[in-house]
Amino acid sequence: MRMPAIIIGVILLVVGGLITAGVFKYDSKETAELGPIELSVTKEKSPPINLGWILLGVGAVAVVIGAASKK
Repeated sequence: MRMPAIIIGVILLVVGGLITAGVFKYDSKETAELGPIELSVTKEKSPPINLGWILLGVGAVAVVIGAASKK
């Protein structure tokens, strides 16, 4: 149980850090049709920064629990 907790914690720390830094972005496409005219808008969005902070906290807790647990 020790090693999986540490590995999952490190993965969560890395993903949370990247989200907090604003590295992850995704596109959202919206279209509207008005008769023969089609309008489309593409917006670049990023996940909420609070999600990154939550993942950082959960990852830190998982690493500490994994490191403190006995074999």
